[in-house]
Amino acid sequence: MPKLSKEALQEYADENRRLADFRRAEAALHENAAKEAAAGILDETSEFLRLNDAVVAAGKRLPQRFRHYAKGR
Repeated sequence: MPKLSKEALQEYADENRRLADFRRAEAALHENAAKEAAAGILDETSEFLRLNDAVVAAGKRLPQRFRHYAKGR
């Protein structure tokens, strides 16, 4: 395997950071939805909408090769 340049390693790290940001946002949304459902809240609350917007925004920042993770958002 060829040695990667410093720039290529930095780009790889940045791409993985953006993927991790997306997954954290998605996890927070799912956790909130589960708590609200357990509490009997069936409507979309302002917190749910805020978290959903965060997932959508994080999905837009994903590199092209990871965009399939955000499909349907």
